[in-house]
Amino acid sequence: MKPKRTDDLSERERDILRRYVTDVDARVFSIRDLNPEVIGAALARYSRAPTGFKETVAREFLNADGTPNDIKGSEMVDRVVNKFGDDSVAELAVAPLCIEEISNLMTKIIEDCRIGGSPIEESTRYVLYDQKRGGRWRYVRSRTIMESGLGESYVAVMDFLFDTYAAMVEPMQELFRKRLPADRFAIEVERGGGVQRVFPADLTDDNEKRAHRIAYNFTIRSAACDIMRCILPAATQANVGIIGNGRFFSMLISKLQTEELSEAQDLAEQIREALNHQIPTFIKRAARREHRADVHRKMRARCDELFAAEAIETVPEVVLLDNRDEDYFINLVASMIFPYVQHSTQQVRRVVRALSEQARLDIFNLYMGERKSKRDRPGRALEYGYPIEFDIVAGFAEYRDLQRHRMLTQQRQDMGVLLGYSIPDEIEEVGMLDAVQECFQRAEGLHHDLKRAGLREEAQYAALFNHFMRWNMGMNLRELGHFTELRTQKAGHPKYRRVCQTMAKLYLQRHPEMEPVLRYVDHNDYDQSITRAEQEARTARKSLTTGVFDDMDD
Repeated sequence: MKPKRTDDLSERERDILRRYVTDVDARVFSIRDLNPEVIGAALARYSRAPTGFKETVAREFLNADGTPNDIKGSEMVDRVVNKFGDDSVAELAVAPLCIEEISNLMTKIIEDCRIGGSPIEESTRYVLYDQKRGGRWRYVRSRTIMESGLGESYVAVMDFLFDTYAAMVEPMQELFRKRLPADRFAIEVERGGGVQRVFPADLTDDNEKRAHRIAYNFTIRSAACDIMRCILPAATQANVGIIGNGRFFSMLISKLQTEELSEAQDLAEQIREALNHQIPTFIKRAARREHRADVHRKMRARCDELFAAEAIETVPEVVLLDNRDEDYFINLVASMIFPYVQHSTQQVRRVVRALSEQARLDIFNLYMGERKSKRDRPGRALEYGYPIEFDIVAGFAEYRDLQRHRMLTQQRQDMGVLLGYSIPDEIEEVGMLDAVQECFQRAEGLHHDLKRAGLREEAQYAALFNHFMRWNMGMNLRELGHFTELRTQKAGHPKYRRVCQTMAKLYLQRHPEMEPVLRYVDHNDYDQSITRAEQEARTARKSLTTGVFDDMDD
């Protein structure tokens, strides 16, 4: 029986729909208590049905007793998405997903899927890694490494890193307590119809004292975390929460299945299993991308051969590249090579420029691979062509914070140990310099051992947060303004603030007339690495106003 072509709901339909929509009579409403696949199927009908969502649900996707017809919803999604290939419909179902105890390296691989998913991850800037869980430190034990004969060496190095980290926690916090004593830490409170900054001696009740204690302790802890994370490895475990649509999760599963890391392949199946309880039809088509895997293997071999005799040149921390139209194809091929080497974009471009035209075309064709359908999509290098592009060398710690921006294109090189590292001055101040230097030495030895054993991808786990890595960022002017103004605010980490300050300075040197776009870039240099004090002072006022305190920081 065809659905009635009318927007007039019967009283019975209205009664049933009250379970599923916030307001049966409203033109704007929210949806509740419906399977995501029923929601997706009903929303997909907007493009073809003459009636609205409520009428479509009531007449097409509910059983006679008013319960949702989940089977019909899934069947329609399967037909539209998987048989007809209408990918836009795959964005109409949204699911929350929690992924716990994965490596920090894996969080970056996941977050490379930029469109359709909103991730939030456990922060090494705020969370201490000084407690074992189940008798183990919090790092990933890759199945491939543990079965390789290097498992014992890997565990020994990782345990040493975390033992050293744990030994620093109290001395480092004490250092920052001396730099900022509790009696010199003020919080904001509302008094006399206004906002005042109040020191401990002038706090009037237990709630104000509690708010001060929470804000102060969090400020000191985060300052210590900022320093100590320099020796955390990329294998450090983290938790990630994601709200994503069906297309995002389908692409994520396919991407993870295509990765060489066993952690990624195992995770792909775990994600599929979890989402099969929510949006099974939307991820049904997710599969390993043989085309991309083949391209990756061949490009890596070709780039190894091409750059075998090319020493890595030293370049500034941030470089604003010159993207001239006449060099388009040279620069495009260089973008294809960039993720497979450790060299700067400028150096890669010079090597490509010296090649014959046929050699460049061969690399281009190798990167494109043997595409058998439109779903064999080429990689991100084809996004080259932004008006603004930077090469950046900084620690993995800084990359983690700057990678999450989605309105731009980023390509990174493998994490490694060839570009050097930095050790914060505070490490020596607390008497831990020798131990921390040994952390870097042991991590580099493990990294080299893993690479020699053929575990090139897994070797990235051994790189530490303050080992330098290189990545490339292309963007338009609007995103440059947003990016640099956001990431130079006072609460940001001093190192990534410096990177973004330099990006703004380099761009304005070339285009001084664009200063209004970057007007609120904060170029100040804040002392003593206690950058969250003012933000936590404001947070304390909000806690007092609402009566809601973060007990985890108490």
